[in-house]
Amino acid sequence: MANLTIWIAVQHDDADCYNVIGRTRKAVQEQLDARPDARRFDTPKKIVLSYRDAFDLFEWVTSEGGGRHVSL
Repeated sequence: MANLTIWIAVQHDDADCYNVIGRTRKAVQEQLDARPDARRFDTPKKIVLSYRDAFDLFEWVTSEGGGRHVSL
């Protein structure tokens, strides 16, 4: 199995598709710093996604929630 590591800042006021994601904590923090409503978001958390193949990863990304719905 391969792994994909992402950072995500979850917000609870709206749909999961508005969660902020990035490759690094710094990238997510920069996105949050640019938002006037950054207080709505949790602190960025590291997520490691394990997937079997490219199709499995594609399924995760395109499923409901757009890959931004995670159980933390």
